[in-house]
Amino acid sequence: AAADVIAAARQAQELWSVLTPTQRANRLAPLASLIADRTDEIAELLHDENGKPLTEAIVHEVFTSIQLVKHDCAMAPKVLRPSPIRLPLLPHRKPVLSRKPYGVILAISPWNLPWIIPMSQVLPGLLAGNAVIFKPSELTPRTALLLADVFMQLDLPDGLLQVVTGDGSVGADLIQARPDKVLFTGSVATSRAVMRSCAQFPIPVGLELAGVDAMIVRGDADLEFAASAVAWGGTFNGGQACCSVERLLVHESIADALRARIVDKLSQIDPHTDLAPAISDRQFSTWQRHLDDALSRGLLVEPAPEKLPQRLMTPRLISGTDVTASEIWRHETFGPLVAMEEFSDDDEAVAINNAIHDNNPYGLTASIITSDPSAGKLLAERLRAGAIAINDVAATLYGSPEVPWGGVGGSGFGRSHGKEGLLESSWVQVIEEPQLLKYGPKRPWWYPYDAELATGLAGLTRALGQREIKGRLVGLAKSVPTIMAPLSRRPRL
Repeated sequence: AAADVIAAARQAQELWSVLTPTQRANRLAPLASLIADRTDEIAELLHDENGKPLTEAIVHEVFTSIQLVKHDCAMAPKVLRPSPIRLPLLPHRKPVLSRKPYGVILAISPWNLPWIIPMSQVLPGLLAGNAVIFKPSELTPRTALLLADVFMQLDLPDGLLQVVTGDGSVGADLIQARPDKVLFTGSVATSRAVMRSCAQFPIPVGLELAGVDAMIVRGDADLEFAASAVAWGGTFNGGQACCSVERLLVHESIADALRARIVDKLSQIDPHTDLAPAISDRQFSTWQRHLDDALSRGLLVEPAPEKLPQRLMTPRLISGTDVTASEIWRHETFGPLVAMEEFSDDDEAVAINNAIHDNNPYGLTASIITSDPSAGKLLAERLRAGAIAINDVAATLYGSPEVPWGGVGGSGFGRSHGKEGLLESSWVQVIEEPQLLKYGPKRPWWYPYDAELATGLAGLTRALGQREIKGRLVGLAKSVPTIMAPLSRRPRL
């Protein structure tokens, strides 16, 4: 039962949380070599259960998880250690900020990256002192169990990491059993159900959701480089990634030339060997529906559509008048379809990218291709997206454990990876204590209140608000005696 899972996690967490961040990092650091030793086993299971090519399984999942372990175990002691806060107006007091574990974290992960996504939830959660319950997609349970098996080779308390398999109802039951935080990666629709359930208690949530991400190709871009970036960025993992390129914004001066190059490259991708198939009939039907919508609108679909067996999805570039009204442009396809629109200048590119459609204001990643990095940076700063790459596909940022990952609006909130990913699994506690005297004087603003005290505090407020240091000093000289005078005549209440 869900309640029993939570109870076992709480018992384990009590033992785990008393360790320092350094001690926890030392316990977890061997994960890197354990994963490395089982590279072939993990990659082959990912290929078998998820369908992705072995190359992607190794690079996107196994390799990146090893780097994540190394980074987070090295950073956790620094990020999670207590830090003092300076109080200029109360120098005799010493607040210290500490990071505290939530307790039990429920991590709900999807099927498209079933190894690295949960690793980026489980590992920081444990490093921060939590127990973690991992609920994987019902489509990739064997990968989840293998991940847990690797963790179980470490010296961890029983119940600290538990994998609970099943469909969405299992996740709903676990939330009702009241974990202390929920980390959810998945669709916007499911996230709403998660938030509604968590709001009853309330339970804080971190959400990494959908993306309909853009690549902006400026008129000065290298066309060969840009075409290769689109061909890979829109189709890796079979296009089944929240950070894949789905919207292509191209400067009107190079649109025809770039389209021809992209179509040529897409035609060379072999769906049988280069692309993961649709994970399910449901996912395949979404891809097919979006493709049919483009055809019904009279949009140009290149290369020409063809029927393939076994849920294989063919990469296609969609272009034409009113492409921004299509399903592909407005909604996440999770398949290798890229919709192309033209723009006349950077202002128009920003307006197109930042437009909010159908109450789903996605803002996960964006990519910019340009021969002018300075102009590219100015453009990037105006885009509504959580991670932006110039002259690269922004999706590759997920493979860098140092870089915080997450979006804005319909793409969720909270972050994984980087320092922020570690902080996501902890809450802030501040303890203030005396730095010099055990008690110190009673505060001038304590009772009793009187007109003299109010006058002095008003003078102090005006003085501290002055921009020039001379004005502040003059004001302080006038107000401090008035504030301190009551202390010398009668005690505070």
